[in-house]
Amino acid sequence: MNKIVLVNGKIKEKPNNPSIEIEEDTLKISVLSNTDLNINWSGETSLNVYITLAENVTLNLYEQKNNGVYKISYTCNLNRNSKINVFKIHDTDTIDEQATFNLKGEKAAVNYHLKTISKDKETYSLLVYHEASNTESHIKNSGVNIKEGNLTFEANGFVPNGIKGCTVKQNNRIVNLTDNHCEINPNLYISENDVIANHSAYIGKFSSEEIFYLMSRGLTYKEAEDLLIKGFLLNETNNKEEIENILNKYWR
Repeated sequence: MNKIVLVNGKIKEKPNNPSIEIEEDTLKISVLSNTDLNINWSGETSLNVYITLAENVTLNLYEQKNNGVYKISYTCNLNRNSKINVFKIHDTDTIDEQATFNLKGEKAAVNYHLKTISKDKETYSLLVYHEASNTESHIKNSGVNIKEGNLTFEANGFVPNGIKGCTVKQNNRIVNLTDNHCEINPNLYISENDVIANHSAYIGKFSSEEIFYLMSRGLTYKEAEDLLIKGFLLNETNNKEEIENILNKYWR
């Protein structure tokens, strides 16, 4: 797999692959053919990231952010029949991240999956602009809030009048294991009738029924909660090994 390693916002490793063009001052990535790319972040980082996909290209983007303070802005431009599948795993100190996806060409699509363990202040803002017909966005944010965590998800989908046949879906969930404030703001700005659009949002602990069921099978309360956390964060992910390594730091 192609790999970029950034430490304190500086590139320490990058792929030698003609299908990926990289400019280092800001991080500019142009993807010219179907590609898998892993970006591994650590340290204190403030950076603008620009990703452009050529027509008929699929990018599978895997990201891990570890142990650091982050302020990141992403802008991703997708052309006709291009697709980006994003899989993010975060175990940071604090983070303020904004990601903008511009679906510029017909049949462009974004599938976005974020898994995070929030121990301090974390804010995520997503903006998806459907600029062409028959485009799709599927957003899924999943977070577990612990210790001194304050976790916010804001997800925004835009479809103007005349942009037909789009799919706009959001699923945001925070399992809050503290009494701290967490927030989800799901927003759909839809001006066209010919659209499939929905969102769901949940903040809270696991249900008493789920806990009771597992305890009736012989688990303690903590064992039941730990098992549910692992299931929640490991569900629908291609990065199971990385997530399990993070989970083992907090729940054994």
